[in-house]
Amino acid sequence: MQTDEPTTPPDVHYKRTVESDFFGDRTCVEVARCSWDRPVRQNYLQGCRWSPDGTCVLTAVNNDGMHIVEMPTDLYRAETVSEDRPVDILTSAVHVKEGGLVYDYAWYPRMNSGYPETCCWIASRQHEPIQMWDAFTGALRCSYKGYDQYDEVEAALSLAFSPVDGSTIYGGYKKSLKSFDVNIPGRETASWRTKSTASCMAIASSMPDTIIFGSWNRSISVLDTRSGEILSVGNYTPANSHTAGVTWLGFAPDTEDQFASGARKDPKVLLWDVRKLTVPVRTLYRTCATNQRIYLDFSTQGHWLASGDTDGTLHAWNLRDAENDRSKELQFPLHRDCLNGVSFHPHAPVLATTSGQYHFSRPAGDDEDDQVVGCEASIPADNQKRENYVENSLTLWWIGKAVLSEE
Repeated sequence: MQTDEPTTPPDVHYKRTVESDFFGDRTCVEVARCSWDRPVRQNYLQGCRWSPDGTCVLTAVNNDGMHIVEMPTDLYRAETVSEDRPVDILTSAVHVKEGGLVYDYAWYPRMNSGYPETCCWIASRQHEPIQMWDAFTGALRCSYKGYDQYDEVEAALSLAFSPVDGSTIYGGYKKSLKSFDVNIPGRETASWRTKSTASCMAIASSMPDTIIFGSWNRSISVLDTRSGEILSVGNYTPANSHTAGVTWLGFAPDTEDQFASGARKDPKVLLWDVRKLTVPVRTLYRTCATNQRIYLDFSTQGHWLASGDTDGTLHAWNLRDAENDRSKELQFPLHRDCLNGVSFHPHAPVLATTSGQYHFSRPAGDDEDDQVVGCEASIPADNQKRENYVENSLTLWWIGKAVLSEE
């Protein structure tokens, strides 16, 4: 599957992105939306990821499988967007129907819509091996099977491609990390035993033999795949660790000297330096009052770090503009339900967000139609108007220069 194609399709040309201009008008203009509006189905979304060529977004929907939604074509060459621009209502271009809870998913890093053989993603679902899906047809291409100590197939809880060429798939399991050759579906090619569950992982292109993985026991560890040696990151003191299970890790793409970590039911976002893993170099804060994964994302050039929170607010930290070693932060109330996923477009000033969370419904009476009976999710008690609101949507926002109305 290794190819030497360019990183964007031959017929797509993006305007040059200047990340210092992001959020310059202190606004996010909604440009497109795709919604799942049946609350009783619990169709909350589980994060999102732009394709490497920027043509479409991949997301997982609880009880409704995985979806690919394409970006509106007028945004490819746009320099500005008017606040009065109509919001496009999007539909799924590809839909892989429900097949169990989706644990994690990842695009093939050299995906290019001009070369159909590269258009694929991998996903790990409950009770299933790692599966590769075709991004044009939604068909299953192949499977990669990780086995436990009883020689039974187990599901991977986290996934990652080797970042440089995508020739290797890494899967994080309950007590091991495993690697698979992309061109040889089937059993793993290597396995490393771990003392903790690999709930999330990250690999830097400048350090392809090093895997950083987090666990539900609050720990973060570094694995050298050549020697099998595992080192600890930080410690269990309140200032130098998370207070709950680690659910997200990612490297800053500009230098890859730093990586960020986030955890469930923990307001801290920790920034770490790979040259000094004993203490975090910076601590950022968000509202995180849910056990589900709240994604973070770095902009392509590493200028911004963004995260949602359980109040529906987008947090955007300017990592290049800091005062007293604290990054300047912008906040945007974008959703009325949990904002669980964020993803920067790789080439354009467009941000994708996803919303929704599990809502506990009160016992229904005789009328059990598709309306909301009542919700008791983790929404602030002082905001009763939002208590019954369920918003399950994938939304695209213009974060570049905008033409604002005079009202």
